[in-house]
Amino acid sequence: MIVKISIIIPVLNEASHIADTLATVREASNVEVIVVDGGSYDETVAIAQSLGAKIIAAGTGRASQMNAGAAVATGDILLFLHADTRLPTGFDTLVRQGL
Repeated sequence: MIVKISIIIPVLNEASHIADTLATVREASNVEVIVVDGGSYDETVAIAQSLGAKIIAAGTGRASQMNAGAAVATGDILLFLHADTRLPTGFDTLVRQGL
């Protein structure tokens, strides 16, 4: 059985970054992506939703967003990611090998 990874991305007005970040996780296997919005007024949520991410809203503050994402995650591993971070190709395999 492949261990499931939940990627939790807290966001606030990250429209200029979120598409590139989500592109780096597109090819990963057995991964769920949860974008936790802290009240964005730009197109962050629409972009993330159009790219297949699960969207939830949370109070302001990174800690609130991270906790809200963790509460709905279904993965065995939680990977918290900044909205402007790009993961390397094969990151999912590397994470699982590290177990």
